[in-house]
Amino acid sequence: MASTSAVDRLQDLGLIPTTYRHHQRLVLPGDPLVLPNAVLKWYDVAHVDARVADDLRDRSRSSTEAAVERGEIPLDYGLGFVVLHHTTALDYLIVGAWRSNQELWTTHATRDATGNGPFQVVRPGVDASTLCVWEMAPVWHEREVWVRYLDSPREHADRRAWLGDVLRGEV
Repeated sequence: MASTSAVDRLQDLGLIPTTYRHHQRLVLPGDPLVLPNAVLKWYDVAHVDARVADDLRDRSRSSTEAAVERGEIPLDYGLGFVVLHHTTALDYLIVGAWRSNQELWTTHATRDATGNGPFQVVRPGVDASTLCVWEMAPVWHEREVWVRYLDSPREHADRRAWLGDVLRGEV
């Protein structure tokens, strides 16, 4: 059997429907979520013409706080971030917690964007979304900021610098 090169295989792969039009989304940092033993940066992500509604953000913050209080989201170092991504179909709530020095542990939840239902945690597996291209932007930013923090003396001023370094803009 003849070997097929990677370039030859590309002929039939990555065929995204021609009707798909990629667009920008807006990432806006919010007030950090301050918990008894943690501080989580906050990011809203939405279409540039459809901002995250205040009531959705408020419910999401309360949901995150309650999950942390119940011990469902371990925050070993007490530092992390939340990405709330509003789309027309689903709302995504992603909590990232820094653990074991350089590891990002995440908890993902979704809810129907057309209703007022609660977020449901999504367990990793074959059918679980991880991150979309827009959610990757604040996650990558937070990766870079965390590495700067790890490379610092990690004193109070360095934690303040970490907290103040947020992503804002179209992605």
